[in-house]
Amino acid sequence: MNGRRMSWIWPVSVVLLIVLTGQLLLASVYRAPLALTTPEYLLVEPGDHLVSISLKLRQADILSRPDWLIRLADKLLADTKPIIAGEYQLTPGLTLEALLTKLREGAVHSRYVTFPEGLTLRQWREKLYRQQGLQLITRDWSEAEIARRIRGDELSIEGWLYPETYQYQKGYTDLSILSRAHQAMKQIARQAWQSNPQPTLDNLEEALILASIVERESGRPGDQRKIAQVFLNRLRQGMRLQSDPTIIYGLGEAFKGDLTRAHLKQDGPYNSYRRFGLPPTAICNPGLGALRAVLDPARGDWLYFIGRGDGSSVFSLNLKDHQKLVDQYLK
Repeated sequence: MNGRRMSWIWPVSVVLLIVLTGQLLLASVYRAPLALTTPEYLLVEPGDHLVSISLKLRQADILSRPDWLIRLADKLLADTKPIIAGEYQLTPGLTLEALLTKLREGAVHSRYVTFPEGLTLRQWREKLYRQQGLQLITRDWSEAEIARRIRGDELSIEGWLYPETYQYQKGYTDLSILSRAHQAMKQIARQAWQSNPQPTLDNLEEALILASIVERESGRPGDQRKIAQVFLNRLRQGMRLQSDPTIIYGLGEAFKGDLTRAHLKQDGPYNSYRRFGLPPTAICNPGLGALRAVLDPARGDWLYFIGRGDGSSVFSLNLKDHQKLVDQYLK
């Protein structure tokens, strides 16, 4: 009787031992860290499956296990959710188990691009062209073509891009980010205008144009409301704005960093020393602070201001006092 019992217990024990050993082997494959010493990126394309992904990992010397062992471990130890296409960041210490979980949860790697206040559309485009992972489809487009694709006409979108940090993933286009920035500015600026319209200006477009000038003229946010009031006072009195940044914008790439008297005398739509009123478009993409300054300026009769040289400005009521300040700070 004891002999018969031992005769079947022994083979069962061997099978159990083999199964247990196999499970431990599979678990070691599944939970061992990948061969990563620095962050790497894995691009999973539509249609990719476990075998094609493991091939990519082996070609990058990140994974050395054979396909059959990986498939078996995944079949026995993982769930059955589909793998989601996208770009994934692989960091040191990441296991095959954690990687497959990321692929099935769609935890794709996000990239970011930040646009500070006061950049022009040309500077936005240059910044986008330096970003990794973007499809650059607008590189050879004119600004009119970009405007047509974004807003349906060829009116300038200068001033209509909201300065912010934008998230994107590999494969996104530069146009998609510009479109998102345009939609954000439309929504935010319209809400600001509807809450507090500026009676001196005819519409939101003019408010954004003036906000762009305030943005480029102000070295400190605390001065923006006073600077806005200076320009609004000038518009009310029929004075020229006389803003250097408008001339610089009009010169474009011809401006080499030194604004001369010849530039001031050169007539053009952005020369606010020779033309009355606002320029035809914004001269940069302003932040919400500059727009709010235009819509809710400081109270005062100032008509002039000059920078102190430390980013702040000093204001005066008349040309005589302004000239004294010019002599003082230029010296």
